Amino acid sequence: MENQPSAKKVIEIQPMGSYFELDADGYVINPASLEKVQPKWKPVIDEVVEAYKTQYGDKLKNIYIRGSVAKGQAVDNVSDIDTLAYVDLPEEEIEDNWTNNVEDTLKAKFPFVEGFELGATPFSEIKDASTLLNQSICVYGEPVQVPKMKPGKEMMRHLPYVKKRMQGFDRRIQKASTEEKIQAACTWVMKDLLRAAFELTMERSNRYTRDLYLCYEGFSEYYPEKEAEVRKILHYALNPTSNKEEIITIKESFSSWLLAESKNYT
Repeated sequence: MENQPSAKKVIEIQPMGSYFELDADGYVINPASLEKVQPKWKPVIDEVVEAYKTQYGDKLKNIYIRGSVAKGQAVDNVSDIDTLAYVDLPEEEIEDNWTNNVEDTLKAKFPFVEGFELGATPFSEIKDASTLLNQSICVYGEPVQVPKMKPGKEMMRHLPYVKKRMQGFDRRIQKASTEEKIQAACTWVMKDLLRAAFELTMERSNRYTRDLYLCYEGFSEYYPEKEAEVRKILHYALNPTSNKEEIITIKESFSSWLLAESKNYT
């Protein structure tokens, strides 16, 4: 494939990841716990917590970590630090211009981390995050009680919002002026498309995952005619290109199809 990042070795697509286990009543079981976090990644979490505390002080209510790190399945140069932070502030008073500098500092200190997802949300909105909190660990503050959930419409976080999220991507890619920022936008949109694609099948398969390979595999079981297209999306999620035209072409083609197909499942 062309336009690969020159400083990185190509990451091959490999079967990896897991579906969430379900309890006897069909509800997802949270796979994340502090005990599962690999020792190498614990100092990274500690630094992230300190960064949030420095920024928000006593307004900081909770920090959650989700994804492969929280499940003890982190992979060097692939896994991100995905955070959910809640603060006792209204939306208009939450500043986020600090995140880029902190991300750069953390990336320099922990180069094995693929990226950092930082940012705060008003604590009043935590009730809207049940899907994510059902797969996260609280690393700061008191964990909140969240309702149990089953695979299906109530757990969809990408498919119902494809149009809005793609509009956000359009703004992001237009502003991306460096190769690194273009590649970051590429990774984001390819992951988003993969997860939205899987959500098309979630109710039918009665399975839930955010793991990229399984999103690709699970989707392809129901839409084999789209397998090659989605495999390319998975490739670029792992090996982002800096070719804006290529990224936009893939995004527009697949998101248009998703929007049409999703009318039957959202």
